[in-house]
Amino acid sequence: MSDLSEITKAIEASNAALEQFKLSKNAEIDTLKTQLETAEAKQNRREFFEAPETVSLDGLKTLRTPAEIKSHYQARAKEHDEESVGLADFLRGVAGMKATPLATKALAEGTNSTGGYAVPNLLQSSILQALVPASSLMVAGCGIVPLNPGATTTFAAIDTIPTAAWRAEGGAVAESDPAFRAVVATPRSLAFLFKISRELLADGSDVDNALRTAIAQAFAKELDRAGLRGSGSAPEPKGLLNTTGIQAVTNGTNGTALAGYANLFSAVAAILAANAPMPTAAIMSPRSLVKLGGLVDTLGQPIRVPEMLLKTQLIATSQIPNNLTVGTSSDCSEIYVGDFTRMAFAMRENVSILVADQLYAATGQIAFIGHVRADVIVTYPTAFGVVTGVRA
Repeated sequence: MSDLSEITKAIEASNAALEQFKLSKNAEIDTLKTQLETAEAKQNRREFFEAPETVSLDGLKTLRTPAEIKSHYQARAKEHDEESVGLADFLRGVAGMKATPLATKALAEGTNSTGGYAVPNLLQSSILQALVPASSLMVAGCGIVPLNPGATTTFAAIDTIPTAAWRAEGGAVAESDPAFRAVVATPRSLAFLFKISRELLADGSDVDNALRTAIAQAFAKELDRAGLRGSGSAPEPKGLLNTTGIQAVTNGTNGTALAGYANLFSAVAAILAANAPMPTAAIMSPRSLVKLGGLVDTLGQPIRVPEMLLKTQLIATSQIPNNLTVGTSSDCSEIYVGDFTRMAFAMRENVSILVADQLYAATGQIAFIGHVRADVIVTYPTAFGVVTGVRA
């Protein structure tokens, strides 16, 4: 009987312990549920108020990050059964120097009509990945749209948001201003010449990285300049400055010195007043960015970026000059503000390399010409503003 009593007590104690355990775990589960619901709510708010990281343009794949570029060109390489080849090895093959069988194979498959060699997809990927951090527009959210060879590609651009109006039963629907227009991508030829000694190309260490960086930065700087300030007169693409529909923010008859964030607020106000989304970035000259970063209050303490602009990236590029003339001032610059996911570089073909082997033969150097075809596409001009007359 004593044994049965002990067993009963043990069972009761176990049940009590189990109930206590369940209560403690239920509390932990409730805490986790609350945390998950809070995280989900925050995520929903971010998705509602912020632009997504990847925005396709007119249904075409738009590559904005190194990861997206890598994934796209790896898939293309797999489709064409390409294997990895180093950039230096590829250039040795282009120059007729001793190269690996993989480089020779890539050259045989990549000959183009101009006598150059199309860079294999995996090499293209590495060059474009290096281009992203070198380009202020790419850092701001501008993407690359790889175009198929052949026919032109037309993008749908937003001019204005249609105006809705209430109507009575049987009443006419109010007409709205034209909201859309077609933008045709016309890739232009962009090229540059670079040279390297035969000895360095044949025997140098880490030549791949140096070549990749040089080629990527050369393309990045000019794509930035054309994307921001391109004239649109052939053979140059049309940049933001000369795009119809952007917000123009002036800074007085003769320009005004940058003394705070008022210029940025003026651009944001113009963009939002046009029913366009909140800007994601502001691109300016290094002089302007350093001037903003060095602002101090009356006590000599750094001035904080205003709360409204905390999510707007402040980015510098050397492609915005500081010697523009406004009125009687010749020391003016510009600031480009907007949602840069609404523009892209339409790229028709892979980078190609042409050898000019006799050009510097007397000095033992080999010259190469890098070439790409690209255009600048702005699908929502109203979402951008340019502040002019920004003085030192």
